Amino acid sequence: MDKWYKLDNAARLYPHVANSNRTSVFRVSCVLHRTVNPVLLQEALDSIRKKYEFFFVRIHRGFFWNYFDINPKKLLVESESETPCQDINKMKNAGFSLRVLYYNKRISVEIFHALSDGGGIIEFLKSLVYYYLELEGFPIPNDGSIISKEGLPELDASDDSFFRYYDDLKGLSKKERLIEKQKKAYKLQGSVFPSGGIQVTSLLLSSKALYALAKKYNTTITGYLLALLFHALFETEVKYKRTKKPVSIAVPVNLRRAFPSKTLRNFFSVINIVLPYTADDGLQELCQKVDEVLKEKTQKQYLQKQVRRTTRFSMTRWMRFAPLIIKKIFIQAGFSLMSETKRTLTLSNLGIVSIPEQMLQHISHMEVVSHLTPRCPISCSMVSTGDTTCISFSKSISDMELVHFFTNYLSKKEGLDITVYANEWGNYEM
Repeated sequence: MDKWYKLDNAARLYPHVANSNRTSVFRVSCVLHRTVNPVLLQEALDSIRKKYEFFFVRIHRGFFWNYFDINPKKLLVESESETPCQDINKMKNAGFSLRVLYYNKRISVEIFHALSDGGGIIEFLKSLVYYYLELEGFPIPNDGSIISKEGLPELDASDDSFFRYYDDLKGLSKKERLIEKQKKAYKLQGSVFPSGGIQVTSLLLSSKALYALAKKYNTTITGYLLALLFHALFETEVKYKRTKKPVSIAVPVNLRRAFPSKTLRNFFSVINIVLPYTADDGLQELCQKVDEVLKEKTQKQYLQKQVRRTTRFSMTRWMRFAPLIIKKIFIQAGFSLMSETKRTLTLSNLGIVSIPEQMLQHISHMEVVSHLTPRCPISCSMVSTGDTTCISFSKSISDMELVHFFTNYLSKKEGLDITVYANEWGNYEM
C-alpha cells in the first residue's frame, strides 16, 4: 500500500460536518507589487511539493476512520473565478483538498481544514512565494524563516501534537480538568447572498499604529479588536433585540506557541470569549473585561484542558472501535450542540508572519479569509506583514452595519489611516 496518514484529532471532525454551506475551507493570500506569472507559479508549486508532501494527499473513507494517502497526480494552479472559500470539488481538483489560485497580483492558497490550520498553511504560502520570487529573478537569502527545500523531518511535519501533549493533565484533579459549560450564543441574522456567495471586506492599516492603540487601552491587539467587535455587536445588533443570549466570539489559538511543536498539521484550539450586554460599558470597560478573560484562557493549563478535550473523545474504547458510519452520527451531533451554537462570530489572528526582510520589498500585504457556517455568517480574520496589518471580514449575509461601525470607529473615532476594499459582492463606502 502507498504511504498513508491518519487524520489528526482536530481534523477528524471536518469530513463529517463539511458541506456546500459549511465548507471548512479557508484561504491565505499574498498580494505582490507585480502581476502574477502563472507559469512561474506552477513551477514554484512543483518545486516545493516534495517538502510539503503531506498537503498533496487524497482523503479516503476507512472502516473506522478517514485517512489520507499521497496523490500521485499533478496539482495545477488556477485562475481565481469564484468567491473565496468555496467547497473544493475533488473530481474537478484531481482529488486534492488544496487549491492554489492567482488573480492579478494575488497568490492564494485555499485548503480544507482537515489538512492543516492557519499556522501550518502559512508556512506553505511563505515557501511558495519565496521560490516564486526566486524564479522571477529575485533570489533572497533565507534567514531561517522559510522552510528549506529539504523540508522538515517527516516526524515533525506530520506529527499529531494533540496525542503528543495529551498526558500533561495527569497531575490535575477531576475538577481542575473540567471546561466550563456555556449557554447558546446570540445569532446574527440577515439576508443570505445567492449561490453561496461570500463578500470579503478588507482593511489595511499600520501595524505600529494598531499596536500603539492597543497599548493605550492597556491590552493586546487581539484584546482591543475583540473589545471593538463586542462594542460593534452591542451597538448595531444586541441593544435593539430582546434577547438574554450572550455574545460569544470564538478565537482560534495556535497551540505551537504554548507547546513545542513543528507540526504542519492542525494544532490549534478555540476559546470562546463570552460577554453579556451591558448598556453602560464603553470600549475601555470592554477592553478590560476581554483582557481578563483572554489572559485566563490563553494560560498553558487552560489550553492543556482544551487539548485533552479535543483528544479524549477519539481515545475512548467504544469510539476507537465503532464503525465510521456510527462515529459520524455522534460527531455531527456533538458539533451542533457543543460548538456551532456556542459562538456568534469568530476572530482569527494569524499574528505577524515572519519572512526575510528582502521579501517585504516585493509584497504589498497578506490576507486571510475564514470559512463561514449558516449559524455564524460573519467572520473576522487578520494577519500582519512588515508594518501592514490586513483585517478581513467575510460574510454570507448582506447586512453591513457591523463592518461599517467597526471601520468607522477605527478611522473616525481613533483616527487611524485605513484603506478599505471589497470583492464583487458589494461596494464599501465609509
